[in-house]
Amino acid sequence: MVEGPTAKAYAIRITNEFRNEIVRNISIKSKKVLVPKEEIIGKRFHGSNSFGKNILLFFDNKAIRIHLMMFGAIHIYGINDPLLKPKERVRLMVAGDRKKLVVYNAPIVELDEKSKILGRLRRELGPDPLSNEWDGSKAFENIVKFSDEKIGTVLLNQSVIAGIGNILRNEILFRAGINPERKIRDLSAEEIKRIVDFARKLSDQFLDRKLHGKQIKDLLYVYNRFSGFCTVCAHPIKFYMQKPINRKTFVCENCQK
Repeated sequence: MVEGPTAKAYAIRITNEFRNEIVRNISIKSKKVLVPKEEIIGKRFHGSNSFGKNILLFFDNKAIRIHLMMFGAIHIYGINDPLLKPKERVRLMVAGDRKKLVVYNAPIVELDEKSKILGRLRRELGPDPLSNEWDGSKAFENIVKFSDEKIGTVLLNQSVIAGIGNILRNEILFRAGINPERKIRDLSAEEIKRIVDFARKLSDQFLDRKLHGKQIKDLLYVYNRFSGFCTVCAHPIKFYMQKPINRKTFVCENCQK
């Protein structure tokens, strides 16, 4: 599952490699084509950005929203280069004069007015740690709304903080010293603030690794450490599937109270 840092890294690369292309042709396989695709023809590509796990492509007053989820990918080719994957997997192809942008296997590809897409995302999603509009106080407020729920499940709710996936969830809670089973009502204000601060800090660190072509493995203190030991206290790492979300969960029960 693509998390916020991966979506942002894609957006930065697309902006750098496809900027100022004039759209000469577009093909799209989606039920979310809410304006005629022909309205993109002749428009200039003005850049890409991300909002949580969503990748956005901007063409004047139109935009395309892409959510890659588990198996989607985006490639940028020279205009005459052959595709590296079967054409049947293509969900979106935008061809300019020099390059073509191709989206494979993405479950969500949406074309609409830019203002409508951005408006929906701002209404539906929480603040994004990688956005210039990041609001830690709003993230704090969003968390405390779910007083009867576990913090481990709340962090995956995109209406709370946008872009947090399962890897970040596990690592944020370890850094903050919080057990994922604790209910929000039992957390102190200081503990919630630590969670919010680490959401921003770790998202930035993950993004930096991805932009420099480095793996995030050295940032993973608990995630995927099956039968491993805590790097801080040497206590065994516990692995289980947290209910009711059934997501892989790793915790040091000595460090995370």
